[in-house]
Amino acid sequence: MTLFQTKLIILVALILVGAVCVFAQAPEAKTDERTAQAVFEDANGYLGRRYQEFNKQNLPYDPKIEAQVKKEQLDLAIKNARILENRHVQGDDAYYLGLLYHLAGEGDAALATMQRFIRENPDGQKPQAARLVVVLYSVKKDKVADAIAAIDDYSKRQPQNPDDQFRMEFLITDAFLRAKNFSAMATHAEKMLAAAKTFSSSHKEEVSKRDDMLLKSTLLLADAYDKGNRKELAISTWEDLRRVSMALPSGSLYKQATFRLASLSPAADLKKLSEDLAKATFEALPDIVGTQWIDQEPKKLSDLRGQVVLLDFWAPWCGPCRFTFPKLTLWHQAYKDKGLVILGLTKYFGHDDERALTPGEELLYLRNFKKQNRLPYGFVVADNDANNLNYGVFSIPMSFLIDRRGVVRFISAGANPDEIAELGKMIKKLIEEPAEAKTESGH
Repeated sequence: MTLFQTKLIILVALILVGAVCVFAQAPEAKTDERTAQAVFEDANGYLGRRYQEFNKQNLPYDPKIEAQVKKEQLDLAIKNARILENRHVQGDDAYYLGLLYHLAGEGDAALATMQRFIRENPDGQKPQAARLVVVLYSVKKDKVADAIAAIDDYSKRQPQNPDDQFRMEFLITDAFLRAKNFSAMATHAEKMLAAAKTFSSSHKEEVSKRDDMLLKSTLLLADAYDKGNRKELAISTWEDLRRVSMALPSGSLYKQATFRLASLSPAADLKKLSEDLAKATFEALPDIVGTQWIDQEPKKLSDLRGQVVLLDFWAPWCGPCRFTFPKLTLWHQAYKDKGLVILGLTKYFGHDDERALTPGEELLYLRNFKKQNRLPYGFVVADNDANNLNYGVFSIPMSFLIDRRGVVRFISAGANPDEIAELGKMIKKLIEEPAEAKTESGH
């Protein structure tokens, strides 16, 4: 061996030793020490974090960016699911793994994980939420019996959430609709409606969601009855929704229920509801919110008990609203001394027909508008949407006729001449009804 070869071998050996030393001193890969919940929330909150970044940068909406961000969230969910997989998680940690599978769209893994979690932990809030995931993926796999078993199990345990019950029953109802099993569809649509009513009584402030749940469940239940050759039950279902909409009250829900009932049964007596409500008692109606009262002393509805009250929702830019002005004026003049109080409810919109207005300028505009149109009844002006939300008003004109006991007896939606004529008849009818003594409850 030459001297050169010997030196070369020594040099290579030294390099290898150095490499070994370097590798030996390299830090080990850092272990992810986050909790299972934090790992899930990292993926679950990804969209929100990115959208906050976009808002700070004032970036315009771009569907391509939205699709990319959703893809990134999906990839993160898959990555984080693998982190928890490697831990062989148990207990509540398995619940968060199931949620990650759900977020990642891995339905089979989500179903299996949640079913295992429920078997090992049957009671509590997380197992109840896990049952919703089980119902979802059981239905997707056409295992409806498993989904129904999960719902039955849910109903025997606590806590219970009417929103979750509604969603689970909707999945089952829709499955039976697709299978054209209308009897079973009706059974679960009835449970949907029951959950919607429970939600409406405990979440009165969530008007849009409440009304959507009530309408959707009634649509499916009436459809199940109708397709199952039980048309009378379908008709009574819509009649019941009209009654519920009066009690809430919700003008939007009443308008849709009335339209559906008239379409299903053109011969239906739409006036009968007022008679049914003649002796009904409901909770006190939401009070009127107003920052300004024009030609009317501020009043609570309870102050007006014993009088017939017409709440007319309108706006100065609304053409159909203006169409009703002559009738409102006529009714005021005819019945003001017999107990009728008309309140025109509007709000600040920030403009007139031509230009933007400050609240002060708009108030002056409304006062002048009232004089120019010779409207003799009082206006109530709000600076927010509280009145519209409290009464479920999403289109105008819309009027609520309240009897002397404080019960809504008629809702007029729109400016159709027949509708206005019917409102006039109802005003006359309620004026002629005797006032009843107030009870301690106010009804």
